[in-house]
Amino acid sequence: MAAQILLINPRIGEASQNKKINAMINITFPTSIGVLAGYLNAHDVDAVRIVDEQVHPIADNDIARIVGSMTAPKIIGFSVLTLNCGRAYDLAARFKEADPGAVIVFGGIHPTVATEEVLGTGVVDVAVRGEGEETFRELVARILQGNAYHDLAGISFVRDNACVHNPDRPMIQDLDTIPPFPYHLFKEDLANYPNFSGIFGSRGCPYKCTFCSSRSISGRKYRHHSVGRVIEEMKTLVRTYGQTSIFLMDDNIAVNKKHFKELCDSIIREGLHKEAFFHGSLRGDNASEEVLEMAWAANFRILYYGLETGSEALMKIIDKGETVAEVADAIKRAAARGFSVGTTIIFGLPTETRKDRYETMRFVKSLPLSSVRFNTLTPYPGTPVFLQEFPKGHVLIKKNWENFGVQYMWESDDIPYVPEGNERIELIFDTMWANLSYYLGFRGIKNLLTAKYAAGNVVKLQSRWYLSFQEIRKMADLFFYLFSRFMSVSIRMFWGMLKKMFSVNRTV
Repeated sequence: MAAQILLINPRIGEASQNKKINAMINITFPTSIGVLAGYLNAHDVDAVRIVDEQVHPIADNDIARIVGSMTAPKIIGFSVLTLNCGRAYDLAARFKEADPGAVIVFGGIHPTVATEEVLGTGVVDVAVRGEGEETFRELVARILQGNAYHDLAGISFVRDNACVHNPDRPMIQDLDTIPPFPYHLFKEDLANYPNFSGIFGSRGCPYKCTFCSSRSISGRKYRHHSVGRVIEEMKTLVRTYGQTSIFLMDDNIAVNKKHFKELCDSIIREGLHKEAFFHGSLRGDNASEEVLEMAWAANFRILYYGLETGSEALMKIIDKGETVAEVADAIKRAAARGFSVGTTIIFGLPTETRKDRYETMRFVKSLPLSSVRFNTLTPYPGTPVFLQEFPKGHVLIKKNWENFGVQYMWESDDIPYVPEGNERIELIFDTMWANLSYYLGFRGIKNLLTAKYAAGNVVKLQSRWYLSFQEIRKMADLFFYLFSRFMSVSIRMFWGMLKKMFSVNRTV
């Protein structure tokens, strides 16, 4: 093979996520570069190397060696999210400096929604927009054959100092044409991925939530793999790699009830329900008694619902398409059946008040939940909420979008969005307080000690972690970091309130 392709999953920088937090959170499995590598392999392109920087950081002095080990023509691809785009830009510049002839390709959500920004860096040759498998395969084939590629659908590039955007490529209709995920490429790092057991059974979501960025890639049309294909991947994970839990990473596992029933029946028929348990996300209005019964029989044991808010008015504003009452009812019914139930809450939604937040906190604590994550709204580029609020000057964007993390309030006060009528420091305090009060309460501490998945499946805990000095030390470091940040925010918030009171008294 007279060429080599390097696929990189860039890490998130410390400006966005402190290393003490990094030490205690689960690493997200890099499915994007895995799918691309598998797709190329299936089309007779074998000289593909993958690097997940979460596990194998690329040092500056590694770059010349890596580039030197590749044979021309060299293609270096990056899977880029908004939060790691700064690291991707930095690496791309260094690779380009090491070998100006290397073709730098960016794909993923951020290059899809911020294409001109990506190309404006001057170090990216091609931006792949939307679903990248077929576009990237064709691009690689053209480059390897020494042919021009600038007519390909689904790409953008710079010509004569102007960005050229070719027509969009249609989405893949038959997902089974995508080869099975190449788990073997990651098996040496199995222990580093708590979610190594992830499977995508479908793409697309038919709903219109204003804060969701996934539609930028997967669209609103729901497409699913065949049941047989999903079962084969489950068998690989369970019987080849010894996984005892399988996470269906779909946006919603029960969009198509008939398909979900076929999947559950096949899990039981194959005996997989006796070898592993399953978990996945669904909506309250999809969680009928029949769906819950099917899921329980197939040994689904953890379900996640996006409650988002306790306010019916706010639920309408974010265009969720379901009610708070429907989600709460689904949570209660699932917990009554024995499921562990998790949810996410978003604070700082447009028009939200402080009263809304505290009512939501009380409401959440009344529900039989095993885990909750309280986040602040991050209006990702390309989402309806970004398109609504950015033109008003309401979105704060730091260099390379480094503040665009849903838990960025633990790093800095510069969260990207604060709804009108709210104080920034109060929103940060409220979100911190919601998380801390939930997880430092009796139920939260019990879950940290006993639950398989703690803190919304985000905190990484070994079995019986409390008996390991090293794990206790990491937990203590995290606790003191979070506590000091919380105290700093608390003092400044209460000082601001006092100054306001004094100001009012003087006016009176």
